[in-house]
Amino acid sequence: MSLNRNDGFFTAYYLNLKNTLKDFDLEVENIKHCNNDLERIGYLNRLSGLQEHDHALNVRRSYEGKNADVAADFKEKGNMAFKAKQWLEAMILYSKSYIALPADKVLEKSIILANRSAALYHLDKYDEALIDVKRSLDYGYPKDMLYKLYERQAKCFLAKRNYPNSITYFKKFLTAMDDATLDEGRRSKMNLDAMTMMKMLEKDPQTAKQAEYQKKNGFTAESVPSLAIRDEKELLSPAVKFDENANEGRFAKAATDIKVAEEILIERPFVAVLLEKFSKTHCEHCFIRSPIPVTCPSCADVIYCSEKCLSRAAKSYHKYECGLLPTIWQSGASINCHMALRILASQDKDNLLKIAKNIDQKLSLEEILKLPKTNYLRVAHLVRHESTRTASNWFQHALMARFLSKCLQESGYLDEQCQSEDFVTITSLLLRTLQFLQFNTHEVAELHKSERDGSERTAFIGGALYPTLALFNHSCDPGVVRYFRGTTIHINTVKPIEAGLPISENYGPIYTQEMREERQTKLRDLYRFDCSCDACLENWPTFDMLPTDVIRFRCDAPNKCNAIIEISSACNDFMVKCVTCGEMTNIFKGLKVMQDTESMTRTAKHYYEAGEYSKALNKFIDLLKIMHEVLAPPFPDFCQCQQYLKDCLLHFGNFYNLN
Repeated sequence: MSLNRNDGFFTAYYLNLKNTLKDFDLEVENIKHCNNDLERIGYLNRLSGLQEHDHALNVRRSYEGKNADVAADFKEKGNMAFKAKQWLEAMILYSKSYIALPADKVLEKSIILANRSAALYHLDKYDEALIDVKRSLDYGYPKDMLYKLYERQAKCFLAKRNYPNSITYFKKFLTAMDDATLDEGRRSKMNLDAMTMMKMLEKDPQTAKQAEYQKKNGFTAESVPSLAIRDEKELLSPAVKFDENANEGRFAKAATDIKVAEEILIERPFVAVLLEKFSKTHCEHCFIRSPIPVTCPSCADVIYCSEKCLSRAAKSYHKYECGLLPTIWQSGASINCHMALRILASQDKDNLLKIAKNIDQKLSLEEILKLPKTNYLRVAHLVRHESTRTASNWFQHALMARFLSKCLQESGYLDEQCQSEDFVTITSLLLRTLQFLQFNTHEVAELHKSERDGSERTAFIGGALYPTLALFNHSCDPGVVRYFRGTTIHINTVKPIEAGLPISENYGPIYTQEMREERQTKLRDLYRFDCSCDACLENWPTFDMLPTDVIRFRCDAPNKCNAIIEISSACNDFMVKCVTCGEMTNIFKGLKVMQDTESMTRTAKHYYEAGEYSKALNKFIDLLKIMHEVLAPPFPDFCQCQQYLKDCLLHFGNFYNLN
């Protein structure tokens, strides 16, 4: 992943430096002789003429998205859509109005949220309408119009068949009618309608049963649902252990035999950053789609799914990023660069300065794994491939780190002096962070399904760093699949893994889709290593090139040879000699398995096509277990079954139906 796009101002800044600084190429080459990141940033900061170009970085806070006139225009359009009974369009326009409202427009916020709740009610989104009503009340909705909100609450609970709460809010409605500025005729009719409904509900036997249940479980009429994604408990299976050696570096392996589809890791990110294009559709903090957003009081650049996520973001990184996001996006900085800034913005500065003093002190794998998940040192020692970097690469990374420090400077995280010791130290940590993010960032995905033709594709919505998953090595025939719920990653096995064998994930190139030469080239370019997985060592063909007239059986000799015996599909013999161990293997069992799995495969595919993914998953798990006992990859049926299993799991994660 490159540092920046060519269309941002950072590229122009770099090219301008290159064309104007004296002896630029020599200065770039000299940075390679620095011994560590602190020396590199110190060297960069001393370059003559560098600070004269800082104005081109255009680092400033901007709150242009907040505009009362724009908000009023959206509100008016929303009202027109509402009158035309275009409920969805009205809801969207009210959201845009709410996002654009400046922080001091408190009354306007209460009114626009009340309007949005009305649109949501007509869309049968009763929980969402109740949440917006509460927000409107919290902002101080006008007293003479409170009856509208209480009536809406009563109707929402009525639609949800929550009769005690409906009665409670009909009572509040009747009380609030005393302050309503309505003509007497309308007031009398509305009061009569409410009292009639209350009497009907009070006579319903369900009302008393519900009231007793709510009292027993501590539910009140003020209890409102939450749209925030539930915090998932992290998991690391005891079947997973980590090791380290000179050839493989750090890697995961099976401590015990692991079954197919077993969930071995659930991990929340150390940092996660949403792509700009999704900043108005997804929650900045948890990445779930948020059609009924909460907005930052100060900026209109991002949205949140709930007050919970807004609060978490504001307390950690957003207080520093607020107003600076347009600068970061316009610079063309990559998602990795934004992640680097957020990592430091989320950390206590004084603690980072303390850590920086011994940052290059080597830690053992055991020491790293014992560190708290939020400690910067937990990620600071991930692979960086310093020895393979060119002078130009070092220089560009150092310049980007300096730009990010200036953003932190503008935000108030750092003091104003570029030459200060703290500035140089934090910039050196940013440089280090950019390095390890280059090789350890994961793309956070969302599965998109077209309602028109049923086609599916995964969309890249953001980037994240997972400290535990980062320790897993690559294989072109991976043993696991990953999917996301919000920003939380789930890792499940896609084949049985024997104790002692590595547990490998996939960094992108996979043998079923690309030839070995293509995969090896990509892995060298992007990750700086030569892959030695079975698919590469044995040069497995892609899925389209897999032979269909050859069956790969596992030797079932008593000596546990485990060699692969390739047999022509036209073979009529049931007993075949293994060329590795010399023992005879009965392949009749394997042929019978293949015959039996045809019916199971049809059933599994039927479930998948019908959208019954849990049932389909269980069938594909059974199929893989059966096949794995007698057959060995690469084999078309086995590969196809694995792919279906992966697709089933993806449906349990981030998902969106495209119109």
